[in-house]
Amino acid sequence: MRVLRRSKATEILLELLNGPKHVRELQSKVGGSASTLELRIHELLKEGWIRYEESDVWPFRKVLRLTDRGAEVVKLLKLEGGFFGAAERAIKKFALSEDRARRLLTLLHAMGGKVEGGIRLQKLLFLSKHEFGLNEFSYQFAPYAHGPFSEEVLDDVTGLVSMNLVKVEGKVVEAGDGVVERSYRLTTKGEKAAKKIYDKLPGATKRSLQSLKRFNEMKLVELLRYVYSKYPKESTG
Repeated sequence: MRVLRRSKATEILLELLNGPKHVRELQSKVGGSASTLELRIHELLKEGWIRYEESDVWPFRKVLRLTDRGAEVVKLLKLEGGFFGAAERAIKKFALSEDRARRLLTLLHAMGGKVEGGIRLQKLLFLSKHEFGLNEFSYQFAPYAHGPFSEEVLDDVTGLVSMNLVKVEGKVVEAGDGVVERSYRLTTKGEKAAKKIYDKLPGATKRSLQSLKRFNEMKLVELLRYVYSKYPKESTG
């Protein structure tokens, strides 16, 4: 994520979200010197967020395009309340929350590698502490529209996506109310990392995480009803 701190990095990614561009066109859009742009492109290529490809229209020059990973990172940052503000939060906080993010990987592993919906993910992390005393999942929650909510979860997910450990997919869940949610899935790389961490956990922690699965298997409306009724103060303030 350090590359996002650097001049023109976020502007390049955001511009490429609108479609592929050759270097000269990209410079005209984002500004800056040719040397700065060249260096930043090199860094973003190394991160695997952008790639070169041949244009399929005349004059058939090479153009830069976001990779799937790059598109996920940019879209996720935009979804979390403004591209530049979310990027800055992710950069500043992820370095301070690596241990907590590792725990997030183990929770996803214990849930079978996938959790449907950001609301559900928030509630699972909340319950991991309040139901099972897993204080290592030490997110700070506050009452919100759908019960306990933590911005720190969004920051950690953003960091894990940028490291290709978690993949975020948009889809409709709980189709009865037509809510568009996102599912959170471990990538192959993320599953390998999560399993290594999970295997080293104490037996009691593993048992608690396995017990948490029943909440992951509930319908969302049932899960929210449970949290609202048992933790009214934390849910509604």
